[in-house]
Amino acid sequence: MSSVVLIIGFWTILFISNALLKNYRKYSRRYKEFLENNGISLSICQVRWYTTSFNRSFVRFGKMHPYLLHVWFSVGVVVGVLLMFASVVILCLTLYKAFAKDAPEQVLTPVMPGVNVPWSQVLYYLVTLTVSGVFHEFGHAISAVREQVRVNGFGMFFMAVYPGAFVDLYTEHLTVISPLRQLRIYCAGVWHNSVLVIIGLVLLWSLPSLLVPIYATGQGAVVLNVLKESPVHGSITRGDTVLSLYGCQVYNKEDWNSCISKTLRSPQHGYCTDMLTIIRKNSSKGAIFSGGVYDCCQNSTSSRFCFNYQSLSHSKGHACLPARSTMQSRQLCSLPTDCDGPGDKVCAHPSLDNSSRLLRIIRSKGADVLYVGDPLLLQYTIGVINYLPRSYLLPMEIPNMLEMFLIYLVSLSGALALLNMVPCYSLDGQWALFALVDHTLTSFIPNEDQRNMLCNIILTLGTLLLAANITLALWTLGSA
Repeated sequence: MSSVVLIIGFWTILFISNALLKNYRKYSRRYKEFLENNGISLSICQVRWYTTSFNRSFVRFGKMHPYLLHVWFSVGVVVGVLLMFASVVILCLTLYKAFAKDAPEQVLTPVMPGVNVPWSQVLYYLVTLTVSGVFHEFGHAISAVREQVRVNGFGMFFMAVYPGAFVDLYTEHLTVISPLRQLRIYCAGVWHNSVLVIIGLVLLWSLPSLLVPIYATGQGAVVLNVLKESPVHGSITRGDTVLSLYGCQVYNKEDWNSCISKTLRSPQHGYCTDMLTIIRKNSSKGAIFSGGVYDCCQNSTSSRFCFNYQSLSHSKGHACLPARSTMQSRQLCSLPTDCDGPGDKVCAHPSLDNSSRLLRIIRSKGADVLYVGDPLLLQYTIGVINYLPRSYLLPMEIPNMLEMFLIYLVSLSGALALLNMVPCYSLDGQWALFALVDHTLTSFIPNEDQRNMLCNIILTLGTLLLAANITLALWTLGSA
């Protein structure tokens, strides 16, 4: 709710400021001239900027290597048509799954800063969406020049919380060229977005190799931050490298998450020792059963913990033992028979409730950290990354920032490529559908009105399909 208030407040202030400046006699003329000279216009929840400064650049790029550009945008037609069919299939499957089961898998997820995009990641969202939109429109512009269609200008806008771009093409030129040439123009945008997705995926996959001279990977999970609310705040600090968690080897961030999940799926394991050690180190004066667990240490010291033990000779009981030395055992157990060695072997389990674990966290430097509690708290309160700086002068955040940027770029550019080709009114798919039908069905349906009627039927169904998916996505987001 606070994010909605913030967005509404921003646009309200901007709208009022614009109205005041336009009507304030002292600055009105200069302000209006500034807006007009720079191609800026403001309306309710929208700012637009329009320029002809890029027209010569579009012409220059559009006339470079004509044959290569012809092949390039012809491939774009194939990709665009495939995306059109793929978008319809995916949206239909999403609706089918929504009615087939209670929790549908969402393909469409509305992106709302402050709602499902953290404010800390809003800059990634704005930059990648702008880059994707500009790259998309540059595709249209260069293809239009290649097909002898004049580009009137280029513009950008910011509507509510969504940045974007557009190109203004000369309609009279566009309508007289062949349907195939029109397709090259209409599909150029989504083709460029698809290329951007491929580039992003390649960079994301090769990022560890590209950064290997200055950042090491595979050394463990590197701690980026620890929240003040974390139970291990002060014990684990920024820059620590976690090597092992609960006996599970950690080489990267993915291992860290999977090891935490593993601790939740498996019961608390025990530690092998012997009966003589139990007798010698036990400081318990009796066990109290409270809250589903036994307390045999009675808060004597934080370094000791209550263990339930069972020996090979069938002795059972509770012992208050030094937690750190007990967990140093290299042998883990469920039963005493799992323990090797001479003497009356014992399997000692920490006395815990079902949701808690006693974990030993091994770091590359410093003493091991013992943690008692819900393992999920570690996942929620400790931020880890894969990259370890080779020099203390290097910022830890750079690889994570690059990775996050590429993830957003792939996601948002891919969404633009897919959704823009839905046969729906006001999207690229609308004009691509008309051109595709004219190119492929003219010999079968020579009457233009009949072809247009077919297109309008498909567009109506496509618009309803997209609207249903958006409604479903908003409902799912609201009920989450």
